[in-house]
Amino acid sequence: ETSTTEDVYNYSAMPLIEFVCSGKGGRATVFAYGQTGSGKTFTMNGIQSMVAEDLFHLLSNDDYEYDDSKCTLDNTIVTVSFFEIYGGRIVDLLNNRERLKVLEDGKGEVVVSGLEEFESNDPAEFFALVDAGNKKRTTHSTEANDTSSRSHAICQILLRDKATSRLRGKLSLVDLAGSERGTDTKSHNRQRRTESSEINTSLLALKECIRALDSGKGGRHVPYRASKVRYTVEETRVDF
Repeated sequence: ETSTTEDVYNYSAMPLIEFVCSGKGGRATVFAYGQTGSGKTFTMNGIQSMVAEDLFHLLSNDDYEYDDSKCTLDNTIVTVSFFEIYGGRIVDLLNNRERLKVLEDGKGEVVVSGLEEFESNDPAEFFALVDAGNKKRTTHSTEANDTSSRSHAICQILLRDKATSRLRGKLSLVDLAGSERGTDTKSHNRQRRTESSEINTSLLALKECIRALDSGKGGRHVPYRASKVRYTVEETRVDF
């Protein structure tokens, strides 16, 4: 409770930036998880801003030991995509809330079909895109928060090769909808109660999925297909 957003960033997201900039196709994910009104979105907004600054600093840093295999602004394009999952629907927050589909390609890889990527050349452009997406999220009033985020929002930062567009690294920042106790929903109408139930169910699905990934070294099945949020975790996951 006494930790600042910068503390959270330094221990969670900052170490992953160099990993995804290694040019080896590294994927990493940061989740903001907790109860409604606990400050997840506030914290994630701060993390997004700090990622923007540190990512471009690393890519353009003259002190960065030269290695052609690593991502730099000379060989890499930074793009941003941003979508939300709400009520079983997936929409693009940077493209007029267009409906999207989660599909599986011939290699078994999860793909969010129709999701647009937008190029970002500096921290200001990056955060302008993220801010635009955050403003399009689904919010409703709850017992704990007048403007509670009611969707799972996934901001993806993709590093692509300038010559081939091949993915060289990806960092996903996931701001999950808040879990709610029964006492938190006593004044909800039927629609809000249904919404809260769906959120709690999807968060439980996510927990089971991550638990299976963590213990999956022995071949344990990871049940991605049970819900859209699990499918999305497969697409954005960091390999344990």
